[in-house]
Parts: sequence; structure tokens; C-alpha cells
Amino acid sequence: MLTRSDLSQGAYLRLKTPRLGKPVGLIGAVYALGTDQAGDWYFQLRFLNPPQGTRIRAGSQWSLNLHENDLEHFERIDTWDHVRQLLREPPPPKTPRSEEMKLPAYMRGNADLNQLRLFEDF
Repeated sequence: MLTRSDLSQGAYLRLKTPRLGKPVGLIGAVYALGTDQAGDWYFQLRFLNPPQGTRIRAGSQWSLNLHENDLEHFERIDTWDHVRQLLREPPPPKTPRSEEMKLPAYMRGNADLNQLRLFEDF
């Protein structure tokens, strides 16, 4: 298990268990270490391989402030070569949407047959 002393700025971590809605296998770099206003230790992690289909912008969801109890969900990656090898693997897939959600509501065909249509095709 990782401890505070194992981390330094620029260290690479890999997510071992699903956490905060993030899939297993995400790789991140420790961007910052510090203490917050309450005196609790934290580290900021920026993910290098977000799942496909996610938007990336400044202050994105792929930057997290995590605390000491979150360290148990990560494993340290020691070398940049190992990180590059892991990044060559396809990123974790995003959660697939159900078939029903892919169609707009008016096309799903769930309407009651006795319901009057608001607009008729003339």
C-alpha cells in the first residue's frame, strides 16, 4: 500500500479499483502535494488517459484533489517506459449507454395507442 512518503511531484499512479466514477486502469501524474486550509494532507492527480468520449478542458474532471485515505486505491508505476507501455493499451471504455437511451424520446415507440397526437402529418 502506498504512503505519503512514497509520493513526490511527478510520480505516476494507476487506479486499481473503481473510484469516484473513474474506471480501473487510469494512469495519472501527481501534479501537486500540500495541505489544505484544515491542515489535511492532499495530492492532486491529473489523469493521462481519460476514457474515450470525454471532453478535456481547463479545470477538467480529469484533475482530482485526493487525500491520504485514497492512496489505497492506487499503485505506483516506477518507470516512464512502463507508463508508455500502459498508455499504448486502449483506454478504458466509457460506460455504454442502453439502446433505449440512444433514440430520442419521440422515436422510442413507448406512446399509448389511445393517446392523441399533438401534430398530425397532413
